[in-house]
Amino acid sequence: MKPSVLSNFGKKKESSGQSLKLQDAFQKMQRKTGVLPSPEPAEPKMEQKKVEKVKPKNYNFSFSSEAENMNYIRALEFEKRQQDPEFFQFTASDVVKEGVDLLRQTGQRLKKRPSGMIPTRRGRVMKGTELNNRVRTSFSLTANDVEFIYDYIYTKSGNVLGAFTKEDFMNEMIGALKAKYGEL
Repeated sequence: MKPSVLSNFGKKKESSGQSLKLQDAFQKMQRKTGVLPSPEPAEPKMEQKKVEKVKPKNYNFSFSSEAENMNYIRALEFEKRQQDPEFFQFTASDVVKEGVDLLRQTGQRLKKRPSGMIPTRRGRVMKGTELNNRVRTSFSLTANDVEFIYDYIYTKSGNVLGAFTKEDFMNEMIGALKAKYGEL
């Protein structure tokens, strides 16, 4: 076989048939020259249990909030990305998840809401100048985070359903983030 074929082995794309022929020819040449790949030392093989991490399912959770809250989330996201290459793929959803964790750490006892009850309600439709100051967006959150948010809203609402809204939750979460990171 031509030496140029062997030197280009694996560097250019061949069809699968050509690739197999080249591999066979390469192995035959190694056998002829006496250069065989060294067998790995025989070690006792123990069965390794593969621990697969199960990714929690994410849900899109929508919020309506003031524009300055969203600007703070975006500024914190940018600040985290600038800090360290570790945070290269840090997103606004990660900022919200961190805010939820900060509210969890407050240690507040949450009432368990009745199963199937979602303690949010549709409000009135915003018109005119109100729309300029408000932003509607969604974040990708785990089911555990969503459950915590609903339980938090249910607990804060007390006996009056709708007294505490997602927007109020967002304001408290931003307050917790500002307490940790300060104004940006």
